[in-house]
Amino acid sequence: MEREEAGAPGWRGLSTGLAPAKVGVFRPQRGSGDLTEERELYRGSILRKAGPSEPHLSRSKIVGPAEAAPWNIWLRKLARDEPVSAFADPSRGKSLTDHLHLNRLLLAAIAFAVGIWAYFALPEEPASFVLPVSALCASLWAFVQFRKGGVVRFAMLVAAFLLGAAAADLRTGFVAAPRISAPATFQLSGWISEISKGHRGKRLVVSVVRMKGPDYALSNGVPDHVRVNVPKDSAVDVGEFVSMRARLFPPAGPVFPGGYDFSFVVYFDGLGASGYSYGQPKVAQAEEGRPLFHVARKMLVDVRGGIRSRLEALGQDEAATALMVALLVGIRDLISEETEEDLRIAGLAHILAISGLHMALFAGGAYAAFVLVLSISPALALNYQIHRFAAVGALMAATLYLLLSGASVATQRSYVMIMLVFLGILAGRRGLTLRSVALAGLVLLLMAPESLFHPGFQMSFAAVLCLVAAYESLRNIGSSASLIGSAGQRLGQGLPRWIGTIAKWLGGLLVTSLIAGLATGIIGAHHFGRIAPYGLLGNVLGMPIFTLVVMPMGLLTLLLMPFGLASIPVWGMEWGLKLLLDIARYTSSMDGGSGIVLPPTAFTTLALFSGLFLLLFLPGRTRGISLLSIGLGVLLWVLARPADVQIAESGTVVAARDETGLMRISTTRQSLRSDMWKQQEGLAAGEPNFPKMNKDQRRCDDEGCVIKAYAPAARGRPYLIAFSKTLEGTLEDCKRADLVFTELDHAPENCGIRVYGRNDRTLTGAISLWLSAEPGVESGFVSTQVERMKNAKSVPPRPWHQ
Repeated sequence: MEREEAGAPGWRGLSTGLAPAKVGVFRPQRGSGDLTEERELYRGSILRKAGPSEPHLSRSKIVGPAEAAPWNIWLRKLARDEPVSAFADPSRGKSLTDHLHLNRLLLAAIAFAVGIWAYFALPEEPASFVLPVSALCASLWAFVQFRKGGVVRFAMLVAAFLLGAAAADLRTGFVAAPRISAPATFQLSGWISEISKGHRGKRLVVSVVRMKGPDYALSNGVPDHVRVNVPKDSAVDVGEFVSMRARLFPPAGPVFPGGYDFSFVVYFDGLGASGYSYGQPKVAQAEEGRPLFHVARKMLVDVRGGIRSRLEALGQDEAATALMVALLVGIRDLISEETEEDLRIAGLAHILAISGLHMALFAGGAYAAFVLVLSISPALALNYQIHRFAAVGALMAATLYLLLSGASVATQRSYVMIMLVFLGILAGRRGLTLRSVALAGLVLLLMAPESLFHPGFQMSFAAVLCLVAAYESLRNIGSSASLIGSAGQRLGQGLPRWIGTIAKWLGGLLVTSLIAGLATGIIGAHHFGRIAPYGLLGNVLGMPIFTLVVMPMGLLTLLLMPFGLASIPVWGMEWGLKLLLDIARYTSSMDGGSGIVLPPTAFTTLALFSGLFLLLFLPGRTRGISLLSIGLGVLLWVLARPADVQIAESGTVVAARDETGLMRISTTRQSLRSDMWKQQEGLAAGEPNFPKMNKDQRRCDDEGCVIKAYAPAARGRPYLIAFSKTLEGTLEDCKRADLVFTELDHAPENCGIRVYGRNDRTLTGAISLWLSAEPGVESGFVSTQVERMKNAKSVPPRPWHQ
């Protein structure tokens, strides 16, 4: 270390000036005090940006320890007329504004997503040119503001919002395809592009070549793709040309307002109908050659099928073999319902969806293997940046895994994320940051804006956002982290190093499981009405085995299978999966219920997740804002109550409360509709159906039926809902009922109450009613009134409901 006499000023000299030759170099004087203390003081110095009156100064200036004192920082803020409030973080010298500025790409991604949501939430379709033109104008405005050097934050957010809405609008128009307009029987032929197996049979996606049927059902044109259920023993394969006779239906809308919308999902998948075949489909001779797309898909399916057959031959345990096939080639047909239920209750069901965890473990293992192999050569290790070569190899391995696993939407999202990580390694940048997560989200939403509403997209990005925000906050902690680290070092003196390593690894696993479990649990409760009561325990016990045994053995299995050496890694992978299943069964058997909860609304879910993310993302005392959002979400969830009447789109199935507040249904036949209604009541889909309405609540004759509905635990005059079959019955019900549904195409005029005809039900879809008991104005007798009514579809219909 140079002496002060050699021209290097000591620490005290830094407060008065800097050496002209070496600006900002810290060389403390010998004998000037404790070197450790001086280094801590040096770390505590702050960087001050040049103000408007200092245009020629450098961007930062090193100040001394006295100037770095908190009271001096506040005085400087007052001198520069800067507000001193809880929105500043004096411990790090970073204000909320600075923190948001550093994460402006994340803010832009959030604005882009909000724009997508705003488009899909519109009550009717906007003109085709409005949103693209508005987005273009906003983008030009933001660019002009940027060129002028002005504040572009607001302009950027506005432009991102409108760009998101425009992207959703353009995507909706681009994927528009014909749909059948009515249920009918068709004779169709085409290429099989996809096959999935369920417990009831096979499900084919057919690219239609020819389709014959009634003209009224094909008034919108012949669909490009249809989905057909066929018998289990149908001997067909992807890429084959088949013909069949099938009963097809237009895509169904939501079974209740705000519920799962099958019509919305298949609209963006290009499906124009779904149904079932009469008998097995027949393999036919195509008049034209097989398209190149189907040839490539056939080759890929054959490769995946070969790996599946090899795994089934090597595996000994049926349940573990089913999981092996699901993890390596993305085929989940062999997994039993019991296994899925055990994994779901234990909070380990996320391992079944090939997503970020699988891609990270697979590609990360490949990266480590490449680095290990390349480091064997001293010439390569000393003369080349082998980690970049390893990143290229790992990216190729990730691409192979993407194709072998079936390239589902969740896997595509994960691939984009892992690609950004490895590109960051190639560019010498840290890959996994909030900026990279935001960039991945922007890319995926730009390609498919509708994926914003998919549970898989929401859960995967929710987990990644919260985890990255949490670890960035921990990494940014300065003095607190040093204090904790020093205390931990003193406590760990005399203990072996491996104990501290294991404790650190277990602590990281615990924090990761807790944060990811909370983030995904909030969204899972909204979509599925379930949480994992012992999810944290299940993940802490099971994920080390999955991370250290299952996925590394899976990687070795795929690498060694072409050489006929897969039996050993398959044995290791099977052993790990058997142990994982034992943990899942043990956790699911604990007395905690199956995790069934009343699903929170979309707004409640947004408030809860926003509070969690803000708690991890915001700096310093500004985290208090998150408590408001969390408190609002909890309050809304506690006060929420399900609908009192559920009416199917067809009008033939109804669920309503009786006098005791118990939900009863007009038919006890189990169906997806009844399962979804039970979910809204906080009941499990596998539980017995709602009890059937008794004769007092539902009375029928040749003209139709009348149903009595009550508010929760209310007595008095019920709300009368009539279902009429004829014109005479409809006119009679208009005089006696409160709400009428008729089988007539159009409701009669001058009825005096709201009447839904068949065409009206097609437009509105399913209907939900919330009732309230109110005393009569004159008689004082309690009567039941409609507090709120919601339709499943908007009127006029949006493109995915037409």
